[in-house]
Amino acid sequence: MGRMKELFIEQQEELEYRGTHDAMIHGLSRKAIEEYIDTHDETPCPNCGDPALIRNESNAKCTECAQEFVYVGDALRFL
Repeated sequence: MGRMKELFIEQQEELEYRGTHDAMIHGLSRKAIEEYIDTHDETPCPNCGDPALIRNESNAKCTECAQEFVYVGDALRFL
């Protein structure tokens, strides 16, 4: 199957909606949560000490040193 046909079928599946509106809204919000957001909470990076962390639901990344972290409870752990 050609790439254009695959894209067309994928686009048609996205347009076609089956199920409840709550499930659709939950699916859309899950995609938004995956993105990193700038928190400005002055939490310093454990690696370089600068307060430059951006985070999503369970991960964080320093914009200065590019180190990635995972949240375990309230603690940051290196990846």
